[in-house]
Amino acid sequence: MFQDSNVTTQDILEVFSEAIAERAGDVLDVFDDGGRFFARSILPRVEEARPRDRLQGGVAVRGSESEIWAHPYVFRQVCRNGAIMAQTLETRHVARLDELPREDADRLVREAVEVCCSNEAFSSAVDQIRSATEAQADVMLALMSHVARLPPGQRESLLAMIFDRFQTEGDASRFGLMNAVTSVARDTRDPELRWRLEELGGGIPAMLAPELDDSGEAAEYRLDLLVG
Repeated sequence: MFQDSNVTTQDILEVFSEAIAERAGDVLDVFDDGGRFFARSILPRVEEARPRDRLQGGVAVRGSESEIWAHPYVFRQVCRNGAIMAQTLETRHVARLDELPREDADRLVREAVEVCCSNEAFSSAVDQIRSATEAQADVMLALMSHVARLPPGQRESLLAMIFDRFQTEGDASRFGLMNAVTSVARDTRDPELRWRLEELGGGIPAMLAPELDDSGEAAEYRLDLLVG
């Protein structure tokens, strides 16, 4: 529960952590510089994308003192990569938290996290990823449409890393491309860029690419940008 002082990023993350713990989940990592935060968690449910390739559901959140975005999150256990499924119906954005009564702010953050914890959110993500294992990726079209949304000074190097990992793994499916992207995200130190890459990876199974609003957050998705 938020205290009587101004809402801080730590307050919001505490509510997030409590909601995950109540569902027997674990928070994997947190970045919080007092002005913005990024956090990911995993929940107990596990499914296989392919035999012996296990996916674990979870929730990813980002935000500031005044707002939070919550998305279903899928963690691939074999390589410890994560994908943010920002295009799902369960995605939630809560704004103006700093203008709300404390009990309302607490409740809205919890509700956003709870929706992303649903079995339906995880099942939908797993279905998309399983379908992606059987669909060949049009790598150039997929990556070029996404890389245009990444920081200009890093686009070429990111594209080169993704191509290299995609070719090294030898999996020509959209699932393989997703994993190439999320493996680069895993090794990225910048929290904002890591989030963008994990969100990019999460859109590949559904053949979706994010349209970003002025804040840089995914606003809506278009089916014509990624085709297998």
